Amino acid sequence: MPRPRNLEPSIPLKLKLPESVRVRLDLHLFSPLEGRVPQGRYQEFFIDRIKEFFDWKRLDLAPFGFGIGYYIAGPREMIEALERRLKG
Repeated sequence: MPRPRNLEPSIPLKLKLPESVRVRLDLHLFSPLEGRVPQGRYQEFFIDRIKEFFDWKRLDLAPFGFGIGYYIAGPREMIEALERRLKG
């Protein structure tokens, strides 16, 4: 079965990671069924993280009685709804 084609062209990106980070990523993405990291999983992982960076929002929870450094992150609409609910 042919793989689906990307509707948007891709541009190559060379990325160097510390070895310890790469090992953790490999272990996270590894497929026991295939015995390796499946093709396209690195790209999928990085695209998901980049979308989170640009599309998600972070809410500091200290103003709501939590300790300093407590926060929650998620899709912008969810965080805004949560913030409205917490403010009452």
